[in-house]
Amino acid sequence: MRKKNFKIRDAQYDVEAIRREFRDKKGKSAVMRLRRNGFKAEYFPELSEAKTYLLSLIPDGSTVGVGDSHTVYAMDLDDDLEAKNCYAIPNIAALNLHSYHSDSYGYIKAQTREEARQILADYLTSNVFVLGANAITMEGEIVNVDGVGNRIAGSLYGADRIIVVAGINKLVPDEQAARARIHFIAAPMDNIKYSDECAAVKSGTCPSCNSPERICNITTIIHRAPIESDFHVILIGEELGF
Repeated sequence: MRKKNFKIRDAQYDVEAIRREFRDKKGKSAVMRLRRNGFKAEYFPELSEAKTYLLSLIPDGSTVGVGDSHTVYAMDLDDDLEAKNCYAIPNIAALNLHSYHSDSYGYIKAQTREEARQILADYLTSNVFVLGANAITMEGEIVNVDGVGNRIAGSLYGADRIIVVAGINKLVPDEQAARARIHFIAAPMDNIKYSDECAAVKSGTCPSCNSPERICNITTIIHRAPIESDFHVILIGEELGF
């Protein structure tokens, strides 16, 4: 007698619905912790909703500094900011003396050094500064690591309003996990982006190298919203950026 051939499949559960609910619950929980730490935090399940909210936080005619962030790039903000008559400054246009004379990473060069300094001043004292996060902890802290420091500088002081945007993949349990995420995921992927053959790319993890091209040079942990700041965090229920 032939035995019945059972089907190997899960017919009972909607796996994508489970994933959505998991992302939503984790995102909303992180928002509660961020709010306790003084940040004006919101969670949106989808990128399009987050983009609409982000644009509502940018007044017409604003100078907008933008830190290097593929989460921000995914929002495709150029036309929207132009329609709002905003002056947007990407990180590759905000040059100090060294980067002005450098050919690295495709900097957008101003015609003169004086013009470059003015762009840098506008960048660091913008009406709104928008950036991503390398990690956000479930304790409500924001962790970023920079190679040069312009993105971190803009996130700390000078701008009238600071907005951090991050996908659900940036959420980690605590500071230790944030550092591990940066060394194991964010830094190696950024090095691939810049075509840097550092040890993190070759080995899959960061050994705290001494390479001259090392991009893990400056770490900031924003434990609470800075005093007298207008600091927003937008969490998105999608995997975005590195």
